[in-house]
Amino acid sequence: MNNKAITKKFTPHTIFTPLVIVVLSCSFLIFVNYYTIKILSSCRAYVNGESHYSKAQKDGTRNLISYLFTGESKEWKDFNIELLVPQGDRLARIELLTTKRKNVIKDGFRAGRNDEKDINDMIWLFNNFKNISFFKTAISEWGKSDRQIENLTKLGHEINSQMKKKSLSAIEKKSFLNQINNISHEINSSESKFSYSLGEGTRAMKTYLLLINIVLTLIIISSVSVYYNVLFGKLKKSTAETDKKNSKLIIANKELDKFVYSASHDLRAPISSLQGLIEVMKLEQDSDQFNLYLNMMSDSLIKQDQYIRDIIDYSRNKRKQITITNLSLATLINESIAQNKFTKSSCSITITTDLAIDLITNDELRLRIIINNFLSNAIKYSDPEKENPFLHIKTYLNKNGFIIEFSDNGTGIDLAHQDKIFDMFFVTNSSNNGSGLGLYIVKEAVEHLNGSIKVSSKVTVGTTFTITIPNNHEAKS
Repeated sequence: MNNKAITKKFTPHTIFTPLVIVVLSCSFLIFVNYYTIKILSSCRAYVNGESHYSKAQKDGTRNLISYLFTGESKEWKDFNIELLVPQGDRLARIELLTTKRKNVIKDGFRAGRNDEKDINDMIWLFNNFKNISFFKTAISEWGKSDRQIENLTKLGHEINSQMKKKSLSAIEKKSFLNQINNISHEINSSESKFSYSLGEGTRAMKTYLLLINIVLTLIIISSVSVYYNVLFGKLKKSTAETDKKNSKLIIANKELDKFVYSASHDLRAPISSLQGLIEVMKLEQDSDQFNLYLNMMSDSLIKQDQYIRDIIDYSRNKRKQITITNLSLATLINESIAQNKFTKSSCSITITTDLAIDLITNDELRLRIIINNFLSNAIKYSDPEKENPFLHIKTYLNKNGFIIEFSDNGTGIDLAHQDKIFDMFFVTNSSNNGSGLGLYIVKEAVEHLNGSIKVSSKVTVGTTFTITIPNNHEAKS
Protein backbone atom coordinates (compact mmCIF):
# COMPACT_ATOMS: atom_id res chain seq x y z
CA MET A 1 0.00 0.00 0.00
CA ASN A 2 1.31 3.44 -0.86
CA ASN A 3 1.64 6.36 1.55
CA LYS A 4 -1.29 8.15 -0.05
CA ALA A 5 -3.61 5.24 0.72
CA ILE A 6 -2.40 5.08 4.32
CA THR A 7 -3.08 8.79 4.72
CA LYS A 8 -6.63 8.32 3.49
CA LYS A 9 -7.25 5.47 5.88
CA PHE A 10 -5.78 7.09 8.99
CA THR A 11 -6.61 10.78 9.03
CA PRO A 12 -6.71 12.91 12.21
CA HIS A 13 -10.49 13.10 11.61
CA THR A 14 -10.76 9.30 11.71
CA ILE A 15 -8.68 9.03 14.89
CA PHE A 16 -10.08 11.92 16.93
CA THR A 17 -13.79 11.68 16.02
CA PRO A 18 -14.44 8.67 18.34
CA LEU A 19 -12.48 10.43 21.11
CA VAL A 20 -14.55 13.61 20.67
CA ILE A 21 -17.74 11.51 20.77
CA VAL A 22 -16.58 9.85 24.01
CA VAL A 23 -15.76 13.22 25.61
CA LEU A 24 -19.09 14.74 24.51
CA SER A 25 -21.05 11.65 25.60
CA CYS A 26 -19.37 11.61 29.02
CA SER A 27 -19.99 15.33 29.42
CA PHE A 28 -23.63 14.93 28.42
CA LEU A 29 -23.98 11.93 30.74
CA ILE A 30 -22.61 13.99 33.65
CA PHE A 31 -24.93 16.85 32.68
CA VAL A 32 -27.99 14.58 32.47
CA ASN A 33 -27.21 12.81 35.74
CA TYR A 34 -26.53 16.07 37.56
CA TYR A 35 -29.82 17.67 36.50
CA THR A 36 -31.78 14.46 36.95
CA ILE A 37 -30.51 14.19 40.52
CA LYS A 38 -31.33 17.87 40.98
CA ILE A 39 -34.88 17.34 39.66
CA LEU A 40 -35.43 14.21 41.78
CA SER A 41 -34.06 15.99 44.85
CA SER A 42 -36.38 18.96 44.23
CA CYS A 43 -39.36 16.65 43.75
CA ARG A 44 -38.45 14.91 47.00
CA ALA A 45 -38.35 18.34 48.71
CA TYR A 46 -41.88 19.08 47.42
CA VAL A 47 -43.09 15.68 48.62
CA ASN A 48 -41.57 16.39 52.05
CA GLY A 49 -43.17 19.84 51.96
CA GLU A 50 -46.52 18.25 51.14
CA SER A 51 -46.18 15.96 54.17
CA HIS A 52 -45.66 19.02 56.42
CA TYR A 53 -48.57 20.74 54.62
CA SER A 54 -50.81 17.70 55.10
CA LYS A 55 -49.83 17.15 58.75
CA ALA A 56 -50.40 20.83 59.62
CA GLN A 57 -53.79 20.77 57.84
CA LYS A 58 -54.88 17.63 59.66
CA ASP A 59 -53.60 18.89 63.04
CA GLY A 60 -55.30 22.24 62.44
CA THR A 61 -58.54 20.51 61.48
CA ARG A 62 -58.39 18.40 64.61
CA ASN A 63 -57.73 21.53 66.74
CA LEU A 64 -60.69 23.32 65.10
CA ILE A 65 -63.03 20.39 65.77
CA SER A 66 -61.82 20.21 69.35
CA TYR A 67 -62.38 23.97 69.76
CA LEU A 68 -65.87 23.61 68.25
CA PHE A 69 -66.92 21.15 70.94
CA THR A 70 -64.82 22.29 73.95
CA GLY A 71 -64.42 26.00 73.40
CA GLU A 72 -60.82 25.80 74.65
CA SER A 73 -58.92 28.91 73.56
CA LYS A 74 -55.71 26.86 73.30
CA GLU A 75 -57.29 24.74 70.58
CA TRP A 76 -58.21 27.88 68.64
CA LYS A 77 -54.67 29.21 69.03
CA ASP A 78 -53.15 25.88 67.89
CA PHE A 79 -55.51 25.83 64.90
CA ASN A 80 -54.21 29.20 63.73
CA ILE A 81 -50.57 28.18 64.32
CA GLU A 82 -50.95 24.97 62.26
CA LEU A 83 -52.59 26.81 59.38
CA LEU A 84 -49.54 29.05 59.07
CA VAL A 85 -47.77 26.09 57.34
CA PRO A 86 -50.13 25.73 54.31
CA GLN A 87 -50.61 29.50 54.25
CA GLY A 88 -46.84 29.97 53.94
CA ASP A 89 -46.69 27.48 51.03
CA ARG A 90 -49.64 29.25 49.42
CA LEU A 91 -47.79 32.57 49.65
CA ALA A 92 -44.72 31.01 47.99
CA ARG A 93 -46.84 29.50 45.17
CA ILE A 94 -48.62 32.77 44.41
CA GLU A 95 -45.37 34.73 44.47
CA LEU A 96 -43.70 32.19 42.13
CA LEU A 97 -46.57 32.65 39.66
CA THR A 98 -46.64 36.46 39.87
CA THR A 99 -43.95 38.92 40.99
CA LYS A 100 -41.29 36.27 41.81
CA ARG A 101 -39.80 38.15 44.76
CA LYS A 102 -37.23 35.68 45.96
CA ASN A 103 -37.18 36.83 49.61
CA VAL A 104 -40.97 36.53 49.89
CA ILE A 105 -40.89 33.09 48.23
CA LYS A 106 -38.21 31.89 50.64
CA ASP A 107 -40.11 33.25 53.65
CA GLY A 108 -43.22 31.42 52.47
CA PHE A 109 -41.37 28.10 52.11
CA ARG A 110 -39.73 28.60 55.50
CA ALA A 111 -43.18 29.14 57.04
CA GLY A 112 -44.18 25.88 55.32
CA ARG A 113 -41.46 24.12 57.37
CA ASN A 114 -39.40 23.25 54.28
CA ASP A 115 -35.69 22.59 54.81
CA GLU A 116 -33.56 25.65 54.13
CA LYS A 117 -31.17 23.52 52.00
CA ASP A 118 -34.04 22.52 49.69
CA ILE A 119 -35.59 25.95 49.09
CA ASN A 120 -33.34 27.04 46.18
CA ASP A 121 -33.91 23.72 44.37
CA MET A 122 -37.68 24.03 44.93
CA ILE A 123 -37.66 27.52 43.39
CA TRP A 124 -35.51 26.27 40.46
CA LEU A 125 -37.84 23.30 39.78
CA PHE A 126 -40.96 25.50 39.89
CA ASN A 127 -39.49 28.11 37.50
CA ASN A 128 -38.23 25.55 34.98
CA PHE A 129 -40.90 22.84 35.15
CA LYS A 130 -44.13 24.71 35.83
CA ASN A 131 -45.29 23.99 32.27
CA ILE A 132 -44.19 20.35 32.26
CA SER A 133 -47.14 17.95 32.44
CA PHE A 134 -46.49 16.21 35.76
CA PHE A 135 -45.47 19.38 37.62
CA LYS A 136 -48.20 21.47 36.03
CA THR A 137 -50.76 18.97 37.40
CA ALA A 138 -49.12 19.11 40.84
CA ILE A 139 -49.27 22.93 40.88
CA SER A 140 -52.95 22.80 39.89
CA GLU A 141 -53.76 20.45 42.79
CA TRP A 142 -51.67 22.62 45.09
CA GLY A 143 -53.82 25.61 44.12
CA LYS A 144 -57.04 23.66 44.75
CA SER A 145 -55.78 22.64 48.17
CA ASP A 146 -54.82 26.26 48.99
CA ARG A 147 -58.34 27.42 48.13
CA GLN A 148 -59.78 24.82 50.49
CA ILE A 149 -57.32 25.94 53.20
CA GLU A 150 -58.63 29.46 52.67
CA ASN A 151 -62.19 28.11 53.05
CA LEU A 152 -61.15 26.26 56.21
CA THR A 153 -59.62 29.45 57.61
CA LYS A 154 -62.82 31.40 56.91
CA LEU A 155 -64.93 28.64 58.44
CA GLY A 156 -62.71 28.65 61.55
CA HIS A 157 -63.16 32.39 61.97
CA GLU A 158 -66.92 32.00 61.51
CA ILE A 159 -67.01 29.30 64.23
CA ASN A 160 -64.90 31.47 66.54
CA SER A 161 -67.19 34.48 65.95
CA GLN A 162 -70.32 32.45 66.61
CA MET A 163 -68.92 30.91 69.76
CA LYS A 164 -67.99 34.31 71.18
CA LYS A 165 -71.51 35.57 70.62
CA LYS A 166 -73.42 32.59 71.97
CA SER A 167 -73.33 28.94 72.77
CA LEU A 168 -73.80 26.80 69.69
CA SER A 169 -76.49 24.20 69.61
CA ALA A 170 -75.77 20.55 68.85
CA ILE A 171 -77.35 20.95 65.41
CA GLU A 172 -75.15 23.99 64.61
CA LYS A 173 -72.04 22.16 65.80
CA LYS A 174 -72.92 19.19 63.65
CA SER A 175 -73.41 21.47 60.65
CA PHE A 176 -70.02 23.08 61.20
CA LEU A 177 -68.45 19.64 61.65
CA ASN A 178 -69.88 18.45 58.32
CA GLN A 179 -68.42 21.53 56.61
CA ILE A 180 -65.03 20.93 58.21
CA ASN A 181 -65.06 17.29 57.10
CA ASN A 182 -66.07 18.21 53.54
CA ILE A 183 -63.24 20.76 53.28
CA SER A 184 -60.77 18.27 54.79
CA HIS A 185 -61.87 15.65 52.29
CA GLU A 186 -61.26 18.04 49.36
CA ILE A 187 -57.85 19.02 50.79
CA ASN A 188 -56.86 15.39 51.33
CA SER A 189 -57.91 14.55 47.76
CA SER A 190 -55.80 17.41 46.30
CA GLU A 191 -52.84 16.46 48.51
CA SER A 192 -53.03 12.87 47.30
CA LYS A 193 -53.19 13.96 43.66
CA PHE A 194 -50.27 16.35 44.26
CA SER A 195 -48.09 13.57 45.67
CA TYR A 196 -49.23 11.09 43.00
CA SER A 197 -48.38 13.52 40.19
CA LEU A 198 -44.90 14.15 41.59
CA GLY A 199 -44.41 10.41 42.09
CA GLU A 200 -45.39 9.68 38.48
CA GLY A 201 -43.03 12.40 37.31
CA THR A 202 -40.08 11.07 39.28
CA ARG A 203 -40.75 7.50 38.10
CA ALA A 204 -40.90 8.68 34.49
CA MET A 205 -37.65 10.57 34.99
CA LYS A 206 -35.99 7.48 36.43
CA THR A 207 -37.06 5.56 33.32
CA TYR A 208 -35.80 8.31 31.01
CA LEU A 209 -32.57 8.53 33.00
CA LEU A 210 -32.05 4.77 32.71
CA LEU A 211 -32.66 4.87 28.94
CA ILE A 212 -30.38 7.88 28.47
CA ASN A 213 -27.68 6.21 30.58
CA ILE A 214 -27.96 3.01 28.56
CA VAL A 215 -27.82 4.87 25.23
CA LEU A 216 -24.91 7.08 26.28
CA THR A 217 -23.05 4.13 27.78
CA LEU A 218 -23.48 2.19 24.53
CA ILE A 219 -22.28 5.23 22.57
CA ILE A 220 -19.26 5.58 24.87
CA ILE A 221 -18.45 1.85 24.66
CA SER A 222 -18.88 1.88 20.86
CA SER A 223 -16.79 5.03 20.46
CA VAL A 224 -14.06 3.69 22.72
CA SER A 225 -14.10 0.42 20.76
CA VAL A 226 -13.88 2.30 17.47
CA TYR A 227 -11.13 4.54 18.87
CA TYR A 228 -9.06 1.61 20.07
CA ASN A 229 -9.74 -0.32 16.87
CA VAL A 230 -8.50 2.65 14.85
CA LEU A 231 -5.44 2.97 17.08
CA PHE A 232 -4.84 -0.78 16.95
CA GLY A 233 -5.27 -0.73 13.19
CA LYS A 234 -2.87 2.17 12.91
CA LEU A 235 -0.40 0.43 15.20
CA LYS A 236 -0.76 -2.77 13.20
CA LYS A 237 -0.32 -0.87 9.95
CA SER A 238 2.67 1.03 11.36
CA THR A 239 4.20 -2.24 12.52
CA ALA A 240 3.63 -3.76 9.09
CA GLU A 241 5.13 -0.69 7.44
CA THR A 242 8.09 -0.82 9.83
CA ASP A 243 8.61 -4.51 9.09
CA LYS A 244 8.34 -3.79 5.38
CA LYS A 245 10.85 -0.94 5.63
CA ASN A 246 13.18 -3.10 7.72
CA SER A 247 12.99 -5.81 5.07
CA LYS A 248 13.76 -3.21 2.42
CA LEU A 249 16.67 -1.92 4.52
CA ILE A 250 18.08 -5.43 4.83
CA ILE A 251 17.83 -5.89 1.08
CA ALA A 252 19.25 -2.41 0.50
CA ASN A 253 22.18 -3.11 2.82
CA LYS A 254 22.92 -6.34 0.99
CA GLU A 255 22.69 -4.54 -2.34
CA LEU A 256 24.90 -1.75 -1.01
CA ASP A 257 27.56 -4.21 0.14
CA LYS A 258 27.45 -5.90 -3.24
CA PHE A 259 27.40 -2.55 -5.02
CA VAL A 260 30.40 -1.17 -3.10
CA TYR A 261 32.40 -4.35 -3.71
CA SER A 262 31.61 -4.54 -7.43
CA ALA A 263 31.86 -0.78 -7.98
CA SER A 264 35.29 -0.57 -6.40
CA HIS A 265 36.44 -3.48 -8.57
CA ASP A 266 34.85 -2.27 -11.83
CA LEU A 267 35.97 1.33 -11.39
CA ARG A 268 39.54 0.33 -10.69
CA ALA A 269 39.78 -2.28 -13.47
CA PRO A 270 39.81 0.21 -16.42
CA ILE A 271 42.30 2.42 -14.56
CA SER A 272 44.62 -0.55 -13.97
CA SER A 273 44.21 -1.54 -17.62
CA LEU A 274 45.08 1.98 -18.78
CA GLN A 275 48.11 2.10 -16.52
CA GLY A 276 49.29 -1.23 -17.90
CA LEU A 277 48.80 -0.16 -21.51
CA ILE A 278 50.66 3.11 -20.88
CA GLU A 279 53.65 1.17 -19.47
CA VAL A 280 53.62 -1.17 -22.47
CA MET A 281 53.42 1.77 -24.90
CA LYS A 282 56.52 3.29 -23.34
CA LEU A 283 58.46 0.25 -24.49
CA GLU A 284 56.74 -0.15 -27.85
CA GLN A 285 58.35 1.19 -31.05
CA ASP A 286 55.83 -0.10 -33.64
CA SER A 287 53.28 2.62 -34.61
CA ASP A 288 50.70 0.01 -35.65
CA GLN A 289 50.82 -1.41 -32.14
CA PHE A 290 50.33 2.12 -30.82
CA ASN A 291 46.94 2.31 -32.59
CA LEU A 292 45.99 -1.08 -31.17
CA TYR A 293 46.85 0.06 -27.65
CA LEU A 294 44.95 3.33 -28.15
CA ASN A 295 41.86 1.41 -29.27
CA MET A 296 42.15 -0.77 -26.18
CA MET A 297 42.43 2.38 -24.03
CA SER A 298 39.37 3.80 -25.73
CA ASP A 299 37.40 0.61 -24.99
CA SER A 300 38.43 0.82 -21.32
CA LEU A 301 37.34 4.44 -21.10
CA ILE A 302 34.05 3.68 -22.85
CA LYS A 303 33.39 0.89 -20.37
CA GLN A 304 34.21 3.11 -17.42
CA ASP A 305 32.08 5.94 -18.83
CA GLN A 306 29.14 3.54 -19.23
CA TYR A 307 29.65 2.25 -15.72
CA ILE A 308 29.67 5.78 -14.27
CA ARG A 309 26.48 6.57 -16.22
CA ASP A 310 24.82 3.46 -14.80
CA ILE A 311 25.85 4.45 -11.27
CA ILE A 312 24.36 7.93 -11.81
CA ASP A 313 21.11 6.40 -13.13
CA TYR A 314 21.06 4.00 -10.17
CA SER A 315 21.45 6.87 -7.70
CA ARG A 316 18.84 9.10 -9.36
CA ASN A 317 16.34 6.25 -9.64
CA LYS A 318 16.72 5.39 -5.94
CA ARG A 319 16.75 8.95 -4.64
CA LYS A 320 14.38 11.07 -6.73
CA GLN A 321 10.65 11.15 -6.08
CA ILE A 322 8.11 10.39 -8.78
CA THR A 323 7.29 13.56 -10.72
CA ILE A 324 4.32 13.35 -13.09
CA THR A 325 4.46 15.58 -16.18
CA ASN A 326 3.11 15.67 -19.76
CA LEU A 327 5.54 13.82 -22.05
CA SER A 328 6.09 12.83 -25.66
CA LEU A 329 7.38 9.27 -26.12
CA ALA A 330 8.55 10.17 -29.62
CA THR A 331 10.70 12.98 -28.21
CA LEU A 332 12.23 10.74 -25.51
CA ILE A 333 13.00 8.00 -28.04
CA ASN A 334 14.54 10.40 -30.58
CA GLU A 335 16.68 12.04 -27.88
CA SER A 336 17.92 8.61 -26.76
CA ILE A 337 18.75 7.65 -30.36
CA ALA A 338 20.71 10.89 -30.77
CA GLN A 339 22.54 10.28 -27.48
CA ASN A 340 23.71 6.83 -28.65
CA LYS A 341 24.40 7.91 -32.22
CA PHE A 342 28.19 7.83 -31.93
CA THR A 343 28.59 4.72 -29.78
CA LYS A 344 30.37 1.68 -31.15
CA SER A 345 28.20 -0.41 -33.55
CA SER A 346 25.45 2.26 -33.62
CA CYS A 347 26.10 3.00 -37.31
CA SER A 348 25.48 -0.59 -38.35
CA ILE A 349 22.08 -0.99 -36.68
CA THR A 350 18.82 0.25 -38.21
CA ILE A 351 16.39 1.78 -35.70
CA THR A 352 12.69 2.02 -36.66
CA THR A 353 9.65 3.16 -34.68
CA ASP A 354 5.90 2.54 -34.73
CA LEU A 355 4.35 4.87 -32.17
CA ALA A 356 0.60 4.35 -31.83
CA ILE A 357 0.71 6.31 -28.56
CA ASP A 358 2.89 9.40 -28.17
CA LEU A 359 1.56 11.94 -25.65
CA ILE A 360 1.35 10.57 -22.09
CA THR A 361 1.42 11.78 -18.48
CA ASN A 362 4.13 10.07 -16.44
CA ASP A 363 7.58 10.34 -14.82
CA GLU A 364 10.18 11.61 -17.30
CA LEU A 365 13.32 10.47 -15.43
CA ARG A 366 12.28 6.81 -15.16
CA LEU A 367 11.07 6.65 -18.76
CA ARG A 368 14.38 8.14 -19.98
CA ILE A 369 16.28 5.51 -17.97
CA ILE A 370 14.11 2.69 -19.40
CA ILE A 371 14.28 3.83 -23.04
CA ASN A 372 17.99 4.67 -23.00
CA ASN A 373 19.03 1.38 -21.39
CA PHE A 374 17.06 -0.81 -23.80
CA LEU A 375 18.27 1.20 -26.79
CA SER A 376 21.95 1.10 -25.72
CA ASN A 377 21.67 -2.64 -24.92
CA ALA A 378 20.24 -3.34 -28.40
CA ILE A 379 23.24 -1.56 -29.93
CA LYS A 380 25.71 -3.20 -27.55
CA TYR A 381 24.38 -6.72 -28.13
CA SER A 382 23.73 -6.41 -31.89
CA ASP A 383 24.90 -9.40 -33.92
CA PRO A 384 27.85 -8.47 -36.20
CA GLU A 385 27.32 -11.66 -38.21
CA LYS A 386 23.96 -10.46 -39.51
CA GLU A 387 23.63 -8.34 -42.63
CA ASN A 388 20.77 -6.13 -41.41
CA PRO A 389 20.87 -5.68 -37.63
CA PHE A 390 17.84 -3.73 -36.42
CA LEU A 391 15.98 -2.40 -33.41
CA HIS A 392 12.24 -1.80 -33.70
CA ILE A 393 10.50 0.35 -31.03
CA LYS A 394 6.73 0.11 -30.79
CA THR A 395 4.22 1.88 -28.51
CA TYR A 396 0.48 1.22 -28.08
CA LEU A 397 -2.32 1.18 -25.52
CA ASN A 398 -4.15 -1.71 -23.89
CA LYS A 399 -6.49 -2.10 -20.88
CA ASN A 400 -3.54 -2.19 -18.47
CA GLY A 401 -1.87 1.03 -19.65
CA PHE A 402 0.59 1.99 -22.36
CA ILE A 403 3.11 -0.48 -23.79
CA ILE A 404 6.65 0.06 -25.07
CA GLU A 405 8.22 -2.84 -26.99
CA PHE A 406 11.91 -3.11 -27.94
CA SER A 407 12.53 -5.85 -30.55
CA ASP A 408 15.94 -6.61 -32.05
CA ASN A 409 17.66 -9.37 -34.01
CA GLY A 410 20.77 -9.29 -31.85
CA THR A 411 22.69 -12.10 -30.16
CA GLY A 412 19.75 -13.04 -27.94
CA ILE A 413 19.75 -14.29 -24.36
CA ASP A 414 20.16 -17.90 -23.34
CA LEU A 415 17.05 -19.32 -21.67
CA ALA A 416 19.11 -20.29 -18.62
CA HIS A 417 20.05 -16.61 -18.08
CA GLN A 418 16.67 -15.00 -18.68
CA ASP A 419 15.57 -15.17 -15.03
CA LYS A 420 18.85 -13.52 -13.89
CA ILE A 421 19.28 -10.65 -16.31
CA PHE A 422 17.55 -8.18 -13.97
CA ASP A 423 19.84 -9.05 -11.03
CA MET A 424 22.42 -6.48 -9.91
CA PHE A 425 25.82 -6.87 -11.70
CA PHE A 426 24.70 -9.89 -13.74
CA VAL A 427 26.30 -9.96 -17.22
CA THR A 428 25.83 -12.66 -19.86
CA ASN A 429 29.19 -12.05 -21.49
CA SER A 430 32.27 -10.63 -19.75
CA SER A 431 33.77 -9.59 -23.07
CA ASN A 432 31.27 -6.72 -23.63
CA ASN A 433 31.24 -3.30 -22.00
CA GLY A 434 28.23 -4.01 -19.76
CA SER A 435 28.29 -3.05 -16.06
CA GLY A 436 25.56 -5.47 -14.98
CA LEU A 437 23.57 -2.52 -13.62
CA GLY A 438 21.53 -1.47 -16.67
CA LEU A 439 18.66 -3.99 -16.56
CA TYR A 440 18.63 -3.94 -12.74
CA ILE A 441 18.07 -0.15 -12.87
CA VAL A 442 15.40 -0.60 -15.55
CA LYS A 443 13.55 -3.11 -13.36
CA GLU A 444 13.72 -0.70 -10.38
CA ALA A 445 12.43 2.19 -12.54
CA VAL A 446 9.54 0.13 -13.92
CA GLU A 447 8.57 -1.04 -10.42
CA HIS A 448 8.59 2.58 -9.20
CA LEU A 449 5.93 3.23 -11.85
CA ASN A 450 3.94 0.10 -10.82
CA GLY A 451 4.75 -1.39 -14.19
CA SER A 452 5.97 -4.78 -15.39
CA ILE A 453 8.58 -6.19 -17.84
CA LYS A 454 8.41 -9.31 -19.96
CA VAL A 455 11.28 -10.73 -21.98
CA SER A 456 11.13 -13.08 -24.94
CA SER A 457 14.49 -14.11 -26.41
CA LYS A 458 16.25 -16.79 -28.40
CA VAL A 459 19.98 -17.10 -28.94
CA THR A 460 21.11 -15.92 -32.44
CA VAL A 461 17.50 -14.91 -33.26
CA GLY A 462 16.90 -11.81 -31.12
CA THR A 463 15.12 -10.38 -28.11
CA THR A 464 11.85 -8.56 -27.36
CA PHE A 465 11.32 -6.61 -24.14
CA THR A 466 7.71 -5.58 -23.38
CA ILE A 467 7.22 -2.85 -20.75
CA THR A 468 3.70 -2.13 -19.42
CA ILE A 469 3.15 1.13 -17.49
CA PRO A 470 -0.26 1.70 -15.80
CA ASN A 471 -2.29 4.81 -16.66
CA ASN A 472 -3.07 5.71 -13.03
CA HIS A 473 0.39 7.30 -12.56
CA GLU A 474 0.47 6.16 -8.93
CA ALA A 475 4.01 5.47 -7.80
CA LYS A 476 4.90 2.41 -5.78
CA SER A 477 5.95 3.14 -2.17
